[in-house]
Amino acid sequence: CEIFTDYKSLQYIFTQKELNMRQRHWLELVKDYDCTIQYHMGKTNVVADALSRKVKGDLTYVVTQLSRLIQ
Repeated sequence: CEIFTDYKSLQYIFTQKELNMRQRHWLELVKDYDCTIQYHMGKTNVVADALSRKVKGDLTYVVTQLSRLIQ
């Protein structure tokens, strides 16, 4: 599996020698999965923005953003 994030530092969580309690907690949640964390610049991550924001009305905005990404 691949996890995409706009938080660049997160991609190094698996290789850090020392973690704080919050980082350890999140690492415990994903350690049993075969995942890699990939950085994806926030401005270009339009699908995540569309899915994570409350949309007024229907899903037209999400469909529009997905269409733009596919093109």
